[in-house]
Amino acid sequence: MAHQFDPFSKTILLNIPPGGLDAGAHAASRLATEGTPKVRQDPRTVAAAAIQNADLKVLFKNVYDAALIVNLSGYILDANPRASVAFDYTVDEFCERKIAHIIVGFDDSVMRTVCGNLQKDQFTLIQAYCRCKDGTSFPAEISTSHIRLSFCDYLCFFIRDVTTRKDAEEQLQRAYDELAAQVARRTQLNKELKAEIAVRTEMEGKLREAIVKLQEHDKAKSQFVSNVSHELKTPLASIHYISGNLLKGIAGELSEKARTYLEMIRSDGQRLMRTVEDILDMSRLEANALKLRCVKIQFPRFVHKAVESLRMQVESAGLTFSVSITGGGQFVNGDPQKLERVIFNIIRNAIKFNIPKGSVSVVMRPDPAVPGMVILEVVDTGIGIEPQHLARIAERFFRVGEHVSGAGLGLSICKEILEHHGGSLQIQSPPPGRERGTQVTARLPLGEPALVLLACDKGRACDRLAGALTACGYKVANVPIGEGLDLALKETRPDLLILDWIADGLEAAGVISTIKRSDVYRQMPLIVLTGGECSPVKQEIIEGFGLPVLKSPWMDDEVCARLDQVIVGRKDATV
Repeated sequence: MAHQFDPFSKTILLNIPPGGLDAGAHAASRLATEGTPKVRQDPRTVAAAAIQNADLKVLFKNVYDAALIVNLSGYILDANPRASVAFDYTVDEFCERKIAHIIVGFDDSVMRTVCGNLQKDQFTLIQAYCRCKDGTSFPAEISTSHIRLSFCDYLCFFIRDVTTRKDAEEQLQRAYDELAAQVARRTQLNKELKAEIAVRTEMEGKLREAIVKLQEHDKAKSQFVSNVSHELKTPLASIHYISGNLLKGIAGELSEKARTYLEMIRSDGQRLMRTVEDILDMSRLEANALKLRCVKIQFPRFVHKAVESLRMQVESAGLTFSVSITGGGQFVNGDPQKLERVIFNIIRNAIKFNIPKGSVSVVMRPDPAVPGMVILEVVDTGIGIEPQHLARIAERFFRVGEHVSGAGLGLSICKEILEHHGGSLQIQSPPPGRERGTQVTARLPLGEPALVLLACDKGRACDRLAGALTACGYKVANVPIGEGLDLALKETRPDLLILDWIADGLEAAGVISTIKRSDVYRQMPLIVLTGGECSPVKQEIIEGFGLPVLKSPWMDDEVCARLDQVIVGRKDATV
């Protein structure tokens, strides 16, 4: 027990070390188990300590700290609600105990000290540990004061939990000690660094020269790779085109052997073309020159078309192919060509590294973990990826094994394309719940649906078309053809305009001419809605502007397919 006295203060600081804390906790645990011996107090003594003054009683019950009234023998006579909460004792249970049961290390000598200080008109501030009913303890700051009730003298103990403050003080002390150690270390390091400054200054000059040469070399390398790749694209495209025509029989019947060789040429040419595209994209990424032609893509239909175009490749490899697309009409704001390459690269890897009679499954669905995101999962039953390679599998030029084909760029470019779209790429091997295989998950943020402005007179055909567009997930705004169309274009800023030109007349032709002359709307996609047969004048205007046409009557799938072709710009979209 240590005393500290401030000559300018009437408060005596008394520190009670927690030396007996473990033993006290053990005793408290035993008492809680076996039952605490009841302290026999004279009821008249307890009643005498009752606070009769109503205002004083309210104050005692509502004081912020835990408060205990104790007689000069150390017996607890009353406790406020805060004390019951802090120690988990009822008032009756408090009255069965002495203050020594609550304050660890509190004994008769401490009581004498407290009473002696009060006789000298001095207050005692105790720093000690307090014990709860369950045997746990906490550091506390305890102030004591004299109180006279019913002509008798008592002590009032105000107990405040200072656990947070103690932790902060300890952290502060550790931080101070660590800072002092760091200062000492840095002082030593400064001495050592001064000796190296002269050497490093000389080395920095040489390093700058080397960096400049490396940058020039890297720039020349990237330019060379880009030039060579561009030079390769034209002959590769010719090889692809010519071999395809020969396989179609344009130059006559082919022998089985010739057909086999041509198919090998065409397959290798396609593989080389993909490698060239990967290298070109890598060069653009390195130069920070990759540009995205972002449009609002109806993602489920986009994924379905991209995936189904690879079904023949999957099944010709002897693999089972399953596709599940859920979620309705979500839209993604992205570059269709780049996102299609991501899908193709991931599925081709699933084909390439699979096992005989294995399977490839594709699932597109809203991300259950992150609202506002959509995920595309490709799961294969292939050889999988060793755990030590997973962290690097999406790095540029990283390949596993000694005889692996490809440039090692596919997954790296997929990852960077997705990140440019605000998404991510995740690779797991084996997939969750499986013993082998790989799962590649592409995540993309969802965007606003594309807005289609439908310029047509109200009627069954117009309503049916609006219903088909809404079913595809598009937002639809309707406006009659006339003066209100220009205002509607300015206010809605649509992603696509469908212009009704089923009826005869040249009013729609005037609208087309105005739009194509406008600097604001010239690039806006436009579809012309026509009847069965077009007049020569109408046909000439449509062909002159190269406008896509939707002929009435139409099927609902035709509408979505035509919008795919116009908004997304997919060459394989069919009508």
